[in-house]
Amino acid sequence: MAVREDAQVVSVARDGRIFYRNTLIAVDELPDRIRESIKNGADRKVYVRADARARYGGIQRVLDEISKTGIRDVCFFAERVSP
Repeated sequence: MAVREDAQVVSVARDGRIFYRNTLIAVDELPDRIRESIKNGADRKVYVRADARARYGGIQRVLDEISKTGIRDVCFFAERVSP
């Protein structure tokens, strides 16, 4: 999937760390980061990339924080697993 260079990508690592555009952040910083990016011209779309071994609760918290921004267009990155 091709995304814009300034795409809002949130990653959830296996150990629960959260990255926004490859920068480690606290999950409660996410809404402000997203709002600031939108103010600076980013799309009103957020891409979530989560390690398959990440805890569901951590991913749910990210989705909860994204929802605080009013954005409803959330896409997930998925990779095929080789058989």
